Amino acid sequence: MEKREGACSFKRIISIKGESIMGNTINQQDVYILAGSYSESEQEGIQLLRFNIAEGTIKRVGGIAGVENPAFLAIDPERSRFYAVSEVEEGQIIAFTYDLNSGEIKEVNRQSTQGSSPCHLTVDATGSWLFSVNYSSGSVCLFPIAEDGSIGPIADFKQHTGSSISLDRQQEPHPHSIFSYPDSNYLFVPDLGTDEIYIYSHNALEGKLHLLAAAPATAGAGPRHVDFHPTKPYVYVIQELDSTIAFYTFDEQTKSLSLQQTLSTLPHDFSGESYCADIHISASGSYVYGSNRGDDSVAVFRIAEDGRIEWAGSSSTKGEIPRNFVIMPNGEYLLAANQDSHSIIVLSLGADGIPTPTGESYEMNKPVCLKVI
Repeated sequence: MEKREGACSFKRIISIKGESIMGNTINQQDVYILAGSYSESEQEGIQLLRFNIAEGTIKRVGGIAGVENPAFLAIDPERSRFYAVSEVEEGQIIAFTYDLNSGEIKEVNRQSTQGSSPCHLTVDATGSWLFSVNYSSGSVCLFPIAEDGSIGPIADFKQHTGSSISLDRQQEPHPHSIFSYPDSNYLFVPDLGTDEIYIYSHNALEGKLHLLAAAPATAGAGPRHVDFHPTKPYVYVIQELDSTIAFYTFDEQTKSLSLQQTLSTLPHDFSGESYCADIHISASGSYVYGSNRGDDSVAVFRIAEDGRIEWAGSSSTKGEIPRNFVIMPNGEYLLAANQDSHSIIVLSLGADGIPTPTGESYEMNKPVCLKVI
């Protein structure tokens, strides 16, 4: 399941053959994907790709250079533009428009994030606000979006404080992502540095963020990304430092998270160094997937009715350091971005939810983010 940035949903992603959407005529067998990477500004760091469902193949449609380390992307709810971070010391976020037919991508404008190493961003359901986090400097940012898609100057800024037990990774705050909770104005921000999951509310009239709670994670776990069950108040957090997935229940009345379960994402016989990266839940809410950088795999867990998870298996991504991955709208394929082996690999998803490499892949320099349009 694609992250719920903005109002993007599966029924809106799937196209109708020959239908013209936002001036783009697309085929029902084609799914368009934006890929971000770690790259120099002179390199084509963002690519527009076409995945053919019938053939299971990836082809380049277009791309754009001019941004250093466009390592995370967010799609506008109306699918007419997208936004990227520039994950550098003096962080920026950049607005773009794109055309599916020509493959042309155009930059609209840029804004400073007033911090270092922005690593994640999301657009609200109205397409009027953009939220981002600065990993290295430990802050959360709010920006207005104009009608033409351009990003306005920063409207609000929240600085995290604190630390946790890892001497190497947790001496200061490191918010790693920001996600909109479905059908609400709540935002979840896992902070790897403080071992907390911050919950904010967004007041659109004020243009402000308000901290509601900071739920503790297990000390040393390093919460990184979250995903939400499609129909129940279940929250799943992938934790980078101890390679686990934590299952929480969320009480909207009290704005509180309650930890229910934590399981390792690594096979029992694994030995070595590995760090989790991304997490996604299937559209049915039956499976949760997490990527392992080191074991270089995607772990799969079955989700029970009460939200608890059970190990189902794992599959190699046939590459090195799988960072981000995405499940196709039809639920039949999973695409994984192997950062250090410079490839995007195609895996098929069987009835048991286990990914199987198809042998198809696409070469790209250090791909780290995949987003379905």
